[in-house]
Amino acid sequence: MHYPSVRPDRTSPAPEDIEVGLTVVGDVRVRCLFDPDWGSVICLRIAPGELAQYLGVVAGIETDGPNLYLAEAQRWRLPTPEHRQTLRRNVIDLYRRWREQMTG
Repeated sequence: MHYPSVRPDRTSPAPEDIEVGLTVVGDVRVRCLFDPDWGSVICLRIAPGELAQYLGVVAGIETDGPNLYLAEAQRWRLPTPEHRQTLRRNVIDLYRRWREQMTG
């Protein structure tokens, strides 16, 4: 059975093609994946022995001022504005370096 939003003729990118990178902010380890459908970077909190948890998304990454939108439920994991700003900068830097590598 195919769901309407799933097109069987479309292939998904390989994980290494969308892996932007990993960053650590405070006690939070974050894996960043590029979502080609939305043109954004998805941030997932990862911890050994736990399921990955959606932390937020960086949108507007092709603009001068991309923004990191944190999920409200996960905001407690970055308890200070400084940690949120550090995460934002780290993720945007990861994306820019990854993009440079991908475009040669």
